[in-house]
Amino acid sequence: MEEFLNLAGTATAITTGGGLGFFFVKWIFEYLGGRMDKKADRIDAGMDKLLAHLQAQIDSEREQREKLEKRLEKVEGDLAECKHKHAESEAEVARLKAAMQGYGDAREKAQLILASERKEAKK
Repeated sequence: MEEFLNLAGTATAITTGGGLGFFFVKWIFEYLGGRMDKKADRIDAGMDKLLAHLQAQIDSEREQREKLEKRLEKVEGDLAECKHKHAESEAEVARLKAAMQGYGDAREKAQLILASERKEAKK
């Protein structure tokens, strides 16, 4: 019976030691794994923050580009209108120059006629 008790005590000690050893090894792996998870979580949080910042920057750049495109369309429209008005003004200047030249020719002819009439009147 004494041997049985010794054997039972030894078996209990081995089982308890093995169980405690198993839980200790399990705890070490969970602890180290948890630390790795925390590191990965910190990296993920930093990456999420960076991506959110980059997305905000992209949205801002997109809005600015759209504003610039609208402004460019307006400026191009104003430029086309200005070119049209400039062409009209140049055409008007050309007509006025032609009219002035025509008036000059008419004055010259009128002076020639008057000079001719004076010359005949003196004869």
